[in-house]
Amino acid sequence: MAKQPWTDEKLNKWLREGRGQGTDKFYIPWVKISDFPSIGRATRIYGVKVPRIYHLQSDGQLRCFLIFEWCDAVVDIRESFPMLNLMETIDYKDDLRLDKFRDKESGVPLVLTTSFLLTVRDANGKERLVARSVKNASELKRNTTVENLEIQRRYWRAKGVEWKLITDKQIPKQFAKNIAWVRETLLDDGMDANQKAEQARLLHDDLVRHSDLKLKDVLSAFDHREGVSQGTGLYLFRYLIAKKLIRIDMNQSVQTVRKVRDVLQ
Repeated sequence: MAKQPWTDEKLNKWLREGRGQGTDKFYIPWVKISDFPSIGRATRIYGVKVPRIYHLQSDGQLRCFLIFEWCDAVVDIRESFPMLNLMETIDYKDDLRLDKFRDKESGVPLVLTTSFLLTVRDANGKERLVARSVKNASELKRNTTVENLEIQRRYWRAKGVEWKLITDKQIPKQFAKNIAWVRETLLDDGMDANQKAEQARLLHDDLVRHSDLKLKDVLSAFDHREGVSQGTGLYLFRYLIAKKLIRIDMNQSVQTVRKVRDVLQ
């Protein structure tokens, strides 16, 4: 299907839809993955910290989202955040090639976006905004990408918001993979929440009591003793990590053949 031109009518339609507006579960991203042909692998994912569907345009954005959501200091994540009123916001723009960012067919200026606008809360409860742009390192060879990033830098500087670039080479992939592995247990799985919490408590006690045994043996013994299906112990182990009731090295894959005391931190 051919890409539709960007027009003033479409801009006004998206603004009326509330795109790029709101916070928390009421935020609507400027770009949804169904809007344009995807370059790379786009993903819809349901949030566990803020209950809504997030639209992520690449594997890099997905990994960053998982890490941001895992961070206790991050209280809100707004993906595909539009830099509206760009011309009025940036003070010095004479050297910027803004003409590159117009629709080739209609000539209408495109709305540029930043990958993420985060709300971060410090230990004293004070909140601030930080902006993050996620790119593959290979994209930095393109002049248009470099120009886009410079526009973002100046825009957010004018807004008084910290902006940084994150490349795929900076993202700890195993960390993100582990988060994805454990966060599934926080989503609705049809299991009674109170029952899950109680069984997780029992498993936690087993892990403490039998820290000198192999993790797989403790999990298997739990399944047998509690009369639950095989794999339930491992599921609850992931749940304990997701709830941050136990800690592991999130930059390493979990090896169940290791002793419990060597897996937990």
